[in-house]
Amino acid sequence: VELVENKLTLGQKIKRYRLMNDIRQEDMADQMNVSRATLINYEKGHTTINVDVLERLKNAYPSFEIDDKETENPKIIQDNIIDFKVLFNVLYQSRKHIFLLTVFAMIFGTGSSFLFTKYYSAQISLYPAKKDMVQGLGQFQSLATNFGMNMPNNDQDFDISDVVQSRLIANKVLQKKWAIRTGSELTLIEIWEMDKYPWYAFIQSSFTDSAYVQEKAIKNLTKHVEVVEDRLTSLIKITVTLEDPVVSANVANFIGDQVQSYIQKENSAQTNKEKIFISDRLLIVKNELESIELELKNFKERNRGYEDSPELFMIFSRLFREVEAKKQLYITLQQQLELARIEEVKQTPILHILDYAVPPSRKSSPNRFLFLVFSTIFGLSSSFLVTIFKY
Repeated sequence: VELVENKLTLGQKIKRYRLMNDIRQEDMADQMNVSRATLINYEKGHTTINVDVLERLKNAYPSFEIDDKETENPKIIQDNIIDFKVLFNVLYQSRKHIFLLTVFAMIFGTGSSFLFTKYYSAQISLYPAKKDMVQGLGQFQSLATNFGMNMPNNDQDFDISDVVQSRLIANKVLQKKWAIRTGSELTLIEIWEMDKYPWYAFIQSSFTDSAYVQEKAIKNLTKHVEVVEDRLTSLIKITVTLEDPVVSANVANFIGDQVQSYIQKENSAQTNKEKIFISDRLLIVKNELESIELELKNFKERNRGYEDSPELFMIFSRLFREVEAKKQLYITLQQQLELARIEEVKQTPILHILDYAVPPSRKSSPNRFLFLVFSTIFGLSSSFLVTIFKY
């Protein structure tokens, strides 16, 4: 009897109570302040009983019991406070469902990692050269400065990240052919099959255009090249991530060599330019000096007593001043030319390759352990939410 009573709905319990106590529907409806038809719908379960109506029923018939403890589940959140005891009890009762859903998520997540393309990362390390590498020439430069000879300052600051990601380096990488594991040599555009007509393009358009393919390849290469510079130690690491481990290492080494060559070339370009300018200017001043010296010599030979003539002495003074000015300019240019030659010899590689890239033996992605961890977390969280919302 108790089992049957627990399965009764609230409307059935009202009807059972009314019949057991021989209460007419009209009388009970009046006590509940509803119509007889509404009471019939309550008893049949066609209409949900309002809380106010239920309170009037309890007040009119105190012996009527709803058995709330048996019909209502304890709430997880009561008065904006989480009851962790109820929460843990709900999760514990659904532990089999949670376990199965989590295992399924783990298997599905780990299995999906095999669908992703394998990538291999190769890294080359570069270290900037010290500015005082040539100590002997540096001491000479200081000595020359003390004597009033201005040494050219050609130190240039380069953003290695910008150089690595430049179109100049990218075009050289894309034009070069690389030996792959099969033994053949292909460009990166051919390895990525960007030069082929895509199957999904029904109308041939710009997909096979060389400029479009080149631009697309440059953007793709930029995504696969990463530059990290340690501000504390100035160590620069260039990482290349591609599908072939051998190509990854070769591309990384090629980029390192190109960056080193470019910066060295740009750093010495200004020195070479100044050297050429000073040499040309020195030759012009030398010819002018010889010409004015010859003119002064001829003037003195033609005018032995120029000291006694104010006009001739004025001409002599002008020629003498020009000779002295040209002589001083010639000496200054000679000094600057020697210093430029010293600076040219002093030029050393701005970047030293510390560690060349080697073909990686293990893939860098996809990381199946991370797939397993994230799929496990997703499986647990989703199963928890489903269990809680279902409860």
